[in-house]
Amino acid sequence: MVCSITRGPAKPISAPGSAVIGAPSLRLLLALLLLAGCAARAATADPDAGLPTIVIGSDSYPPFNYLSADGQPTGIDVELATEAFRRMGYKAQFVTIDWVDKKELVENGTVDCLWGSFSIDGREDEYRWAGPYMVSRQVVAVMPGSDIETLADLAGKTVAVQATTKPEALLLDGGDPRIPEIRALLSMQKRELIYAYLSKGYADAVAVSYTHLTLPTNS
Repeated sequence: MVCSITRGPAKPISAPGSAVIGAPSLRLLLALLLLAGCAARAATADPDAGLPTIVIGSDSYPPFNYLSADGQPTGIDVELATEAFRRMGYKAQFVTIDWVDKKELVENGTVDCLWGSFSIDGREDEYRWAGPYMVSRQVVAVMPGSDIETLADLAGKTVAVQATTKPEALLLDGGDPRIPEIRALLSMQKRELIYAYLSKGYADAVAVSYTHLTLPTNS
């Protein structure tokens, strides 16, 4: 398309069968296009942009919290937290943390709060809780063909857990008569490592949250 500019009055030029747009109509059309563009930008703007931000610490825990294909936090916890804090007048910002450092990070103000599949039982006095939002339990999982069928079969076995989690505390405590003495407890900083150790045979079993085993993940 070629555009020409004349210095004097110009006659509108029309191709056969086309409509003629004079200067007033052209200005109106341009104004309408500009308004449409502004409306489109407003519709796609962040609805929480004007709210104060609250920083939430969590680790990668599909399907509750993980990074999407474009690198953005997503998952069940992200959606719940985003809506809950929006109703309280805050914009939720998730940051990935090492879960073993969670208490230190919230105490020194690196994050404002923690959100995750974090058991309240036994930790009532360690944190200020907002209240439970999910019911779960701790379970033991093994590979197909394993001879471990009951908790009693864990005697003399090696069990992998994520560090600082409820399963680790239960196995270290030794106060539950249903749990026998195991040979070794492998505590991993990253949750995904416990499954790798299980599949490679480095661990005979893993102890995890039931919801993590039964809900679909992003992988």
